[in-house]
Amino acid sequence: PMAEGRSQTYITLVLRELQEYRTSLCWTPLVLVMTLCGVLLVAVLLADHISAIGESVSQVLPSRDEAGNISIRIDSSVDGEPALEYRLEQTPAAPGNLNPGSVGQEQPEVLAGTLNPLLQGIHNLFLFILILVCANYLLATLFNDRRDRSVLFWKSMPVSEWEEVLAKFSVAILVTPALYFIASLLAQVMCLLLGMLLLWRMEMDPYALVLARVDGATLILGQLGGFVLMALWLAPSYAWLLFASAGARRSPFMLAAGPLLAFILGERIFLGTSHLATVLSRHLPHYSGGGYAGFSWLGAADIPQMILGLLFTLAALAGAVYLRRYYFEL
Repeated sequence: PMAEGRSQTYITLVLRELQEYRTSLCWTPLVLVMTLCGVLLVAVLLADHISAIGESVSQVLPSRDEAGNISIRIDSSVDGEPALEYRLEQTPAAPGNLNPGSVGQEQPEVLAGTLNPLLQGIHNLFLFILILVCANYLLATLFNDRRDRSVLFWKSMPVSEWEEVLAKFSVAILVTPALYFIASLLAQVMCLLLGMLLLWRMEMDPYALVLARVDGATLILGQLGGFVLMALWLAPSYAWLLFASAGARRSPFMLAAGPLLAFILGERIFLGTSHLATVLSRHLPHYSGGGYAGFSWLGAADIPQMILGLLFTLAALAGAVYLRRYYFEL
């Protein structure tokens, strides 16, 4: 019964956070889905009009002569006289040149491969917004409780500081990512359906051009694994932001960023090294040419750093609990 009561208290605290910050945590992913789908829907509805306007303005007629040169004529008049004419001449391939575009070689019609990278790009947009929203939430939540004095109300309730801090931390590391993951999947499905509708209106095969080029299982499992990987690497950063929110008197962001920048610059100036910056880069989102906000898994070599990061997470959360308990005046 006691465990069940604690679980109910914890769920109530989480729901309270979602209610208080519902605009950024709940409504933002929904608005993002509606915006993406709205843009694609407009493109689908205007596709026929755009095609008709293009045909009425100009007509592009490519032709190839005996030497393999390509002529492109653009007609804009009724009598058929070309208004603009371009001529592309191909030079013979050098001996030993294996360029597949050499003269005399028929180029096969290549159909682009999987659509997974395109869908992953949509997913990356949700990851970017998610990280911004969670960072802003963590910096504000404990600080706002002290500023509006609501912390005094929670101190009068039979709720421990550990439960309050863990509920806020789990909202950022688990609950909100789950909401954004669902929204991202919904956006990707809607984009696929609207793309199929556009191809169908253009009298093309939607199945061959869309559905047959999506590896759904690989995509979903990869994105789900990416969320787990992000949670493990981001946990120390999120805990540090929560600690800054609990201890800041004026600006939680300055308290969170100031000491880190000071240590990084100090190490660089006095020691000539950048080990701290290298370590921190694994726990901060960044662009690395891939998905999942730059977070990756290099195998067993990452285990010690990840364990140290999780230990730092516990220490930072313990510090936030201490400040929540004894340092609640601005």
